[in-house]
Amino acid sequence: MRAEDLLLAWDPLGYGLGSYGPEFDDIALALIHIDTIDELDETIRRILTDAFGDCPTESETRAMAAHLLASSESCHL
Repeated sequence: MRAEDLLLAWDPLGYGLGSYGPEFDDIALALIHIDTIDELDETIRRILTDAFGDCPTESETRAMAAHLLASSESCHL
């Protein structure tokens, strides 16, 4: 699955699909420059916390970071 599709299907805070447009754009842009799960996890958490004052559990954001990186790597092949 493409990184964009993974993000569009994710509702990390329960606000409803489609509620995270600018935040997901920021995450997609970060994915271009980040290549480790730890760094992407930290970036996802920071983006969501800055925008909403909240973020999902670290295990959830870490799992999403891993999926996004795996998806991104498969696109580069």
